[in-house]
Formats: sequence, C-alpha cells, structure tokens
Amino acid sequence: MKILVVGAGIVGAKVIQQLKKNSEIDMIIVDSRETPHSVEEGIIDTIDYVVELRPVELEPIIKEIKPDIVLVTTSPQDISRSSIPGLEILVEALSIELESTSKVPIIAVSRSGL
Repeated sequence: MKILVVGAGIVGAKVIQQLKKNSEIDMIIVDSRETPHSVEEGIIDTIDYVVELRPVELEPIIKEIKPDIVLVTTSPQDISRSSIPGLEILVEALSIELESTSKVPIIAVSRSGL
C-alpha cells in the first residue's frame, strides 16, 4: 500500500511512527520544510517532496505517485509556532480542497493535546 503523508511536523511524526510498524506500507512524505519535526527527531531521514502545502503544489505529486490514500497531517502548530489567527481555517481549507479535487481518498488527521 502506498500512502502519501502531507505534513511531517508534530502530528505527522506520530502518524509516521505508526505507519512504520507495517513494512508493507510505502510512505511518501511531503512537507514545506526540509527539516520538520519528524526529521529533527530522527523518525525519518529526509522529506521526499519539499513543496508548499497548497493544493496547486500537491495535486501534481498525487497524480505522479498515485497513492492509495493521502493522509493530511498538517496542524496549525506545524505551520507556525506563534498564535496567528486563522491558521486553523487555513489547515482545514487545505484538506477540504484536496478532498474535493482528488480522485484518491484524502483523510485529515489531527491530534489534540500534542
């Protein structure tokens, strides 16, 4: 199974750790940073695609790699460490737009309390 993980920050790190338990899963990881939390913590070595986390950037990647499923694990904390109003809306809008335009299942993953 091929899974595209969008976001390798705090939430993404937890998801990636769980997916690594199954050697049958081929993970492709996208993030806007070269060294997000998952890399800093040694959970993964590198990011496969370093691009802005916007549908216009992600849709060509989805078409290229043809994942079985896309997990959107980006949280407001991954985008900014400061409390900027509207980040939750931005993260939700990313998921909604991808869900409406993609031909593969898109699932938004969030973890409260991280």
